[in-house]
Amino acid sequence: MPGAEPKEGEGLPRLLTGVDAVPTCGKWGAEADNIYGLFCYAAEKYPANKCFGKRTTDASGKLGEFEFITFKEVLDQVKTIGSAFAETGLTKGSTAGIWSVNRMEWMMTALGMWSQGMTLVPLYDTLGDQAIIYEFNHADLSLVVCENSKLGPLSSICSQTTQLKNIVHFDALAAGDKAVDSLTAAGLTVSDMASFTALGLKTLASHPPSPASPNDIAYIMYTSGTTGNPKGVCLAHLGLCISATYGAGLDLNAGDSYLSYLPLAHIFETVVEMSVLGHGGCVGYYSGNIKLLMEDIAVLKPTLFVGVPRIFQRVYDKVQATVDGGSNLKKAIFKCSLSWELAARKKGKHSFLLPITKSVRAALGGNVRIIISGAAPLPSHVQEFLTGTMGCAVLQGYGMTENSANSTIAAMDNATGGHVGPPQPTCAIKLVDVPEMNYSSKNDPPAGEVLTYGKVNMTHYHKDEEATKATLEPDGWLHTGDIGRWNADGTLSIIDRKKNIFKLGQGEYVAVEKIEMALSKSAYIGQIWVYGNSFFTQLVTVVAPDPERLNPWAKQQGIHTDDFAALCEKPQVKSLIMAEIKSEAAAVKLKGFEVPKDVFIDGNVNELMQAFSVENDCLTPTFKLKRPQLLKRYKEQVDAMYTGLGEDISKAS
Repeated sequence: MPGAEPKEGEGLPRLLTGVDAVPTCGKWGAEADNIYGLFCYAAEKYPANKCFGKRTTDASGKLGEFEFITFKEVLDQVKTIGSAFAETGLTKGSTAGIWSVNRMEWMMTALGMWSQGMTLVPLYDTLGDQAIIYEFNHADLSLVVCENSKLGPLSSICSQTTQLKNIVHFDALAAGDKAVDSLTAAGLTVSDMASFTALGLKTLASHPPSPASPNDIAYIMYTSGTTGNPKGVCLAHLGLCISATYGAGLDLNAGDSYLSYLPLAHIFETVVEMSVLGHGGCVGYYSGNIKLLMEDIAVLKPTLFVGVPRIFQRVYDKVQATVDGGSNLKKAIFKCSLSWELAARKKGKHSFLLPITKSVRAALGGNVRIIISGAAPLPSHVQEFLTGTMGCAVLQGYGMTENSANSTIAAMDNATGGHVGPPQPTCAIKLVDVPEMNYSSKNDPPAGEVLTYGKVNMTHYHKDEEATKATLEPDGWLHTGDIGRWNADGTLSIIDRKKNIFKLGQGEYVAVEKIEMALSKSAYIGQIWVYGNSFFTQLVTVVAPDPERLNPWAKQQGIHTDDFAALCEKPQVKSLIMAEIKSEAAAVKLKGFEVPKDVFIDGNVNELMQAFSVENDCLTPTFKLKRPQLLKRYKEQVDAMYTGLGEDISKAS
């Protein structure tokens, strides 16, 4: 492993205790060194096991129980789908897209692509239409498989795609569908999955499986950057197979069941499903309506539940509201049971009061034995609540698309919060000094930018050598852009960010510079700093208005004063700036979570009309925002804004 000896400005690389080296192949060797081969391995070992399932629907449209098909049945369908892809002219290494919410056909389609050695490009519309168009062209997509809701958007953007020729629709096509007619008129071939698989069955003998080599690219998974177009993260089959077979070091088994609802276009969900399937477990796909998620959970009763903090926060809020509405005696009993169970879990035991919270466990189906939270930090009070009520392991993990979501995860027997665990068995981690932020591997405790090493790291960014070189060192170490701190027990805590991109509490990425650039187009906004806390789901902002535009407006409104700072405190000014923010956000079609929900107006400007300046350490000499210093300067105002938005600042730690 490169860097076994620490260099100046770096800490010593760390592995999981008991792991001698970063693995260079999956646990099951050459039999499972590509994703299709991994599934074949599981299908051969567990042919009759339940594999993929979805809820049945009766004649009235009412949802019923989950109905599953076996590993063998899935494998047969996968081969047929793969044959159909090959018959369309796609070959090994060709790219194809999937644009849909999670469903069992999604993963069967992906496995079909991989049975022929093709590269999957999952599409996700959080990034907006222009990003989708960019991805189609950047990845040279000639074929996309989609759900019904994407036919309209496809008809709108198809004229701007350079390679698109074929569209396969998961469900039966409705006669007279305007979107289908529009796509056909544009020269595209549109078919449904039934006819597509019929084609594959007919040509199966001509197209036997021809899976990829271990180092071939399985995914080009697009992820947003700080500015500009999304970057295509290229992930090799081998790295994903290592991730799946090691299963984050968790005790996964053939009896596990898992509910798929987090987007399959994200790496977190991808590696979880691959891990479950690789160990012979089953995956039930949610009904497609997030409002029915709790009902889906109650019906499936999963043993493994993975979520983002916002999901767990909702469970916490619902239970807390029920407790608060009860008698003082019930409140005391609940508080006591929570406290006793927490204390017992830290000793590897359970409290005799655990049965009191049985109804809470029912919220996740009642059978969960492992809960994993990822995508953003889980507040300590929520983790303690889950640990004290669920009677199972509650773990935080940390990772990113570029390392296959393989960085760290808490140990099954660790019931403490405030950290994301030690390194996973699939990678090594080291901290590199960030002197401009006063983080050093020589500090006590050591802190710095988190770098990861292992086959789970991406191979490169698609068609972007410059970004690849900036992220991936020649010896294989990957820069995450996150600031970590080693704790005394060997766990890692993520304490800051080096890059100007982060996740909100619901797991959505925010490219903050893009937002600032868009909102600063307002003539009334002189300077703007947008801030988001990963414990919360909303953005806030600080704005220094442009006096040359604000003063004339104030005179028209009859509220002008020669004291510019006092003018900026008037509620009419805040209303103006919020209206400008909403207007500029709408003009560039920012997503709802990208629009700041509150603003602090700072009218204390210098002669250059700056509230953020080099002199107050909020700007670099080249006038770039110094974000840690801005947060320090406006901490009181930021806290006040979040409090006004209903967030509890004391719990963001």
